[in-house]
Amino acid sequence: MVHDSKMSDFITNDNIIVGMNARSREEAIKQLSNILHKNGIINDAEAFNQDVLAREKQSTTGIGNNIAIPHGKSSSVNIPSFIFAKNSSLLEWDSLDGSKVDIIFLMAIQEKDERNEHLKMLADISERLMDDQFVESIKKENNAQKLLEIFTEQ
Repeated sequence: MVHDSKMSDFITNDNIIVGMNARSREEAIKQLSNILHKNGIINDAEAFNQDVLAREKQSTTGIGNNIAIPHGKSSSVNIPSFIFAKNSSLLEWDSLDGSKVDIIFLMAIQEKDERNEHLKMLADISERLMDDQFVESIKKENNAQKLLEIFTEQ
């Protein structure tokens, strides 16, 4: 499957967070919204946070294997992007397989997403997550720069 966008188009070193200390799904999303705001990806952390939580209510984004891919489609998003976080403890996430989550890919999607960037981003992330070696390497690695290299290698 060939995509015209790659994971590397949507991630930077600033948006890789290792050792986050959230105690709940809500707290994790709030902390990540604040970082996206600080990094200029979004212009309103509170609005984006609400949009992500609203999306979570529709259906769980916990895809199993301790991984979640929450996303917010929001007018507060400046640049389509995602932030990757490893939480220091496992969080309850209503995952499909009942597993708790400590690996989070939070996607920030523009409300007027004419080019369907989020589908490309989601397809790319999902495709990579089907690769056991990729999953194993992101679970083991705790250095942001090395994680970025894992994400950007094709």
